Amino acid sequence: MKIFTIIIMVLATILGGTKAYLDHQLHVELDKAIINNQVAIKFSQITSSLLGQVIINNLRINKYIQIHIDKIILSKAYQFYNQLPESISINLEGIKIPINKAAQSIPIIISTLGYAPYYISLKELYNLGYANIHADMSIVAKLQKTKLSLVSIINAGIFGKFIISTEFNRPSKSFDTMELVSLQLEYFDNGLVNKVLSHLASRNNETSQQLQQKFITKLNNEIRQQNIINNLYQFLKNPKGLTINLQPKLPMDINTLKTLPIQQFKLQITVSN
Repeated sequence: MKIFTIIIMVLATILGGTKAYLDHQLHVELDKAIINNQVAIKFSQITSSLLGQVIINNLRINKYIQIHIDKIILSKAYQFYNQLPESISINLEGIKIPINKAAQSIPIIISTLGYAPYYISLKELYNLGYANIHADMSIVAKLQKTKLSLVSIINAGIFGKFIISTEFNRPSKSFDTMELVSLQLEYFDNGLVNKVLSHLASRNNETSQQLQQKFITKLNNEIRQQNIINNLYQFLKNPKGLTINLQPKLPMDINTLKTLPIQQFKLQITVSN
């Protein structure tokens, strides 16, 4: 019995020492990465588990906007040293992003295309009571031979819930060289849409119904896909769930996709009640 206890104590000491060393090295490597990439990031603690998890606590990013994340949990992080892992999950808990309440002009492209009446600024969102974005986010990636699938779930409280699913060909560590196969965005409203519509209608001195009708008429003149227009109109009248599927006619790398007009994509929009 004594021998067994001694063995357990020795193993615990070895494993504890190994974990402490790994935690120290992780801290050093992350500091190096931050310095080399000139990113304004601070964190209070980084730890690891012997099962391959890396946990970063109290992460703060101060670049163009301030972002605070209570905790980031990265699974199977050790596999990144050699190649892309077959599966990985990342959880971000307690994300907080303050809304910029400074006055902003309408983007030129929005005005040029005639969508200024339907544009809401960050300052207006702030005044509607949306002062901060509070969210939790999970990302799951799965690699199968020559395909990579990503599913991200964002619970953003009063801003609603988002589920983003993407599939790529030719997965690699360089995002720009991967080929997009499909993209799906699901949005579940939590009161934001009606608040925005009411605000825009009041700003334009019209009813919410009049605003919606004008917006749908303008879209119809430009898109001319009746099924899409009908579903968008249905969502605006009863905002519950909206799903957007976007698919290029052929899988293409990200750099090429950036230059393509929307007509080169297969677009489908559905609603759920």
